[in-house]
Formats: sequence, structure tokens, C-alpha cells
Amino acid sequence: MDNINREYIDSYINKLIPDENERLEAFRKECEERELPIIHKEVGQLIKLFINQLNAKSIIEVGTNVGYSSIFMSCAMNNQGKVVTVERSEKFYNEALENIKDFGLDKNIDVYFGDASEILDSVEGTFDLAFIDAAKSYYKTFFDKCSEKMKPGGIILSDNVLYQGMIATDDLVVRRKKTLVRNLRNYLEYISHDERYVTSVLPLGDGLAVTLIK
Repeated sequence: MDNINREYIDSYINKLIPDENERLEAFRKECEERELPIIHKEVGQLIKLFINQLNAKSIIEVGTNVGYSSIFMSCAMNNQGKVVTVERSEKFYNEALENIKDFGLDKNIDVYFGDASEILDSVEGTFDLAFIDAAKSYYKTFFDKCSEKMKPGGIILSDNVLYQGMIATDDLVVRRKKTLVRNLRNYLEYISHDERYVTSVLPLGDGLAVTLIK
């Protein structure tokens, strides 16, 4: 997984973060060994902070992968809230269901299979927190659909928004990523300048945008 900070800084920050329960730590290590795109440890710690600050009981997630982040967030809510998450890969969807069941959280986490740009329209309820970590070129679509379901004062987190530093400088952009870079830059401009939101872009992990819904 690519970080945008110097390795020694990330290493030091991560050493300050207390380990999760042994089972969750083992799951993280397994995902890292498989090189799956799970949340960076320092990003997870900030998510946990927001969950506690908001006293969050309802979270919507775009991009389930194998379920690590859903399980992490559910545990951060002391397994008392509800996570609704959407995954478009059938392989990861099925694996996520198994992992969530293994953690005994199948009643706390609802996993939807399909394209989030379509599925989100059918998701009912309002949410304290949203976490977007899926197809980068569609972040604006995901954001707009999530924002309609957020409670006032809710927060939307968009992960990997600096994308290996390419978003910040043309010097790092590779040709095959030009469209993705353009879309992410437009997305960050949008959430940073729309008066309905307050956004801060943080150099955590591969870049994290934190957006407050006014």
C-alpha cells in the first residue's frame, strides 16, 4: 500500500497507535500479506476518533473489499451500531460476508452487492458517518449520494484522495492515470469550495479528505 509521507514518519505514528484486539490485528496482517487495499492504520485511528466524537451509531461505506474496514468500524462502535456497506466485486462481496460472519457481526453490518452509484439510491435511513474508498473516478457521484443521507453535522471521509502524490503535482502523474487524476482533482475542488461543506484534506495514508456536512 502506498503512503505519501516518509516511511519513518508513518512508522513512528503507527507505533503510537494501540493494537486492536488480537483477532482484528491478525485479520489486518492477513490482509496486508495479501496486499489488499485496506485502510491505513493511522487513517483507522482517525476514523475511530470521529466515531467516538460523533457518538456514531450509523455508518455508510462505499467499497467493502473483504470487510476489514466495516468490521473495524463496527468494533469501534462497540458492536452497537449499524454499518451499511456496498461492494461491486462478487469475489470480495462473498469473502466479506464470510469474514463478517466469522466475527459475529452479520447483524451489525449489512453488505450490498452491486454498483454503489445505483445501490445507494435504494439504501434507507440517515447516517452519522460515511467512508468512501472505491473507484476514484466516481468519488463525486458517491459523495453526492451519501451526502443526501447524512445527518446534519455528519462527516464524510474520502480515502486515498492524494493518490501516491499524483494529485498534488504533475511531476508524478503517469499517462494511464491522467483521467483518474483529473477527476480526483475536480472532486477535491468541489468538496473544498462548495459552501454546504467544510473540508480538510489531510496527508494521512494516501490522503484523506474530511468533510463536515453543515
